[in-house]
Amino acid sequence: MSRDGHILTNQHVIDGCQEVQIHTNGNRYMVSVIAADRVNDLALLKSELIPSAIFPINRETPILLQDIYVAGYPFGDDISTSVKVTAGIVSSLSGIGDNDSNIQIDAALQPGNSGGPIIDRFGNAIGVAVEKLNYEYIMELYDAIPENTNFGIKASVAINLLDANNVSAIQPNYSPMSKEALGERIIDGTVYVSCLE
Repeated sequence: MSRDGHILTNQHVIDGCQEVQIHTNGNRYMVSVIAADRVNDLALLKSELIPSAIFPINRETPILLQDIYVAGYPFGDDISTSVKVTAGIVSSLSGIGDNDSNIQIDAALQPGNSGGPIIDRFGNAIGVAVEKLNYEYIMELYDAIPENTNFGIKASVAINLLDANNVSAIQPNYSPMSKEALGERIIDGTVYVSCLE
């Protein structure tokens, strides 16, 4: 999130960790936890890594039907160590229980996607992936399997955490990026966070 090595993830990703590490390009770096926001499930980390790519943060409200990409490491490194990307749209401008801090998306999320960036076609972060609808709970209530019902924390909430900790985010980009350039930004700007308990 910054040229100084700041990283955003979910608070639940680092909860209970004795040490937190990031992995990128075959290298491992120790990180410090700068701040944790349990209410909004966000955590701000700081590494010594000088990032080769940074996600600008889009401060504008997401738009219904907006095209998005979600980057992360579903199922950790059990499948492979490379970043994975799913595509979708913004399905709703609020989350569970009309939570206005969240958006609903239909891009697939799995365990390991938590804390990953939700990105627009300009390469800006519009949110942070946080959770998917609980299948067992919905099955019990409605006798139906929920499909493509996933959630992210809005970038405006993340900005508050950055501002509170004097971290300057770079300004959003408003020029559409080619898929190749967007893919490079995702590869270089998304890191795998691991917890040592």
